[in-house]
Formats: sequence, C-alpha cells, structure tokens
Amino acid sequence: MTRISSFGQSSLLLQNTMRNQERLFTVQQQISTGKKANDFQSLGPDIQQALSARQARSSVESFRSTVQNVQRSVDVYDAQLTSIVDAARELQSTLVSTVGQGDAQGFTPFIEQTFGLVSSALNTKLNGSYIFGGAKTDQSPLTVTNLSDLVPLVSPQDAFANDGAKKQALVAEGVTLEFGQVADDVALELMASFKRIAEFNAGPDGPLDGQLTAAQEDFLIREMAQIDQAVDQAQSAQTRNGLVAGRLATVDEQHADAEVFFEQFVSDVEDVNLAEAITRLNQDQVALEASFQAIGTLSRLSLLNFL
Repeated sequence: MTRISSFGQSSLLLQNTMRNQERLFTVQQQISTGKKANDFQSLGPDIQQALSARQARSSVESFRSTVQNVQRSVDVYDAQLTSIVDAARELQSTLVSTVGQGDAQGFTPFIEQTFGLVSSALNTKLNGSYIFGGAKTDQSPLTVTNLSDLVPLVSPQDAFANDGAKKQALVAEGVTLEFGQVADDVALELMASFKRIAEFNAGPDGPLDGQLTAAQEDFLIREMAQIDQAVDQAQSAQTRNGLVAGRLATVDEQHADAEVFFEQFVSDVEDVNLAEAITRLNQDQVALEASFQAIGTLSRLSLLNFL
C-alpha cells in the first residue's frame, strides 16, 4: 500500500533549509569580516594558540617601540658627539698650524667659539631632559658657560655636574642595552685642554694673540702633545654610540622577523581563507535555492495527483 506524507517531508525540508541559511549567514559574515569567528570562544580548540600568538606579538611590538625610542636618543647622541669630535680635531689642527706659523692671530676667539660649540653639544636636551647628564636629567651637565669660568676651578672635573648613571633599556626578552653617554666620559680631556689654555691666557705670558713668544710656543707645543687624549676620548664615545646603533639595528631586525611570524600565525588561526569562503558561499547559495524550490514543489502537491 502506497503512503503519502507531506508533513514529514515539509519538516525535513524546512530543517535543511534553516541549516543552509545558517551556513550561508556564517560564510557571509566570514567574508565581510575576514575572520573565522566573531569571538575567541567560537575558535574552539584553536583559542589557546590564538591567545598565545597575540600575546607574543604584543610583546614584540612593545620591544620594537622601545627600540625605536632608544634609536632616536642614539641618533641625537651621534649628532652631538660628531660635533664634539669635530671640535676636538679642529682644536688639534689649529694648535699645529699656530705653532707652525708662529702666529696666534685669532687663536683666542677661535678657542672661545670652539668652547661654545662643545658646551652647547654637552648641554643638549631631548624631550626636556639633558641627555649627557646621566640620572641628573634636569640639570646642565656642564656647569660653566664661558671659557674664563674654567680658570678658578680646582680641576676640569669640577666643570661637570653629571653623575655616572648611564641610560639603559630592555630591548628584548632578557636583553638590557646600555646606550647613555655622560658628559665627563666624553669631554673631560677636552675640558682640561680648554682650562689650560684659559689659564695661560689669563697668566703673565698671555694672551695668545699675534706673534708667538718663546713661552707661548713652548706652551702650545706641550698642549699639542696632550690634545690627542681629548680627541681619543671623544672618538671613543662616538665609537661606543655607533656600536649601540648597530646592536639596535640587529635587535630591531630580529623583532621585525618575529613580528611577521606571529602576524602570520595569528592570521592562520583567526583569518578565513577568502577563496574557500567564496566557494562555500556559492555552494551554500545553490543549496539554499534548491531547498526553496523543493519546498515550493512540495507545497503544490495535492492528493488529487494520486487519485
């Protein structure tokens, strides 16, 4: 005996249609957002991997931000250290030429100008803080403002107010990089040379101007032998800063590689494959249309067709 049941068929078709609609809605959301799910809970077993990768990526981004901030400081140090090294070399060259010519015409104004350049460099500020001051960022690391201010000092060290605390930064997990420079580590010998010249100018054999006397020539020759230490000290500081810059570049490159890796990892876990999603969308649309057609056909069935 043949049985006809439209109610059971309709219920089954409606359930399939609803499932097709749900799949279609999910795929449409994935395509519009680019994500597999709208929340972590929906990722299922991949949730822990997603959270760990996000945390690692955030840590790398934080380190990169620190590296960039330190790099800005290192760049400022480089500019000022270059100025100080150039000033020391210029002083060295001027001493040689003055002794060679036996004439100190314009020597004292040159020394005063050179001192001003060095003083300005050592008292450089970045974001309102003195970069060569160590921990004393609110106080000028060089306390003298004129060449003559050096004369009454007991020693050239008295011209400096910085401490020995050099700036450090955590640039990677477990990696602390010292990048700070302090004024007396950079220019103590140079300031000592300035002080000796200022004292000589203020003494009975000064000032150094015009044709050199025997005493003036002897003094400048002695100073020529000592100025090398000032140049070497300033150049050593510049070299240290260059090594820090190189280390920062290496660390930042490593962070950049790690950032790309974690970004891809997070994308693999969370992001949807658009090509696959579009394919599923087309399939689900076809299935949904077929479901609607089946429901429409079923709704037109009548027992008269079987009588």
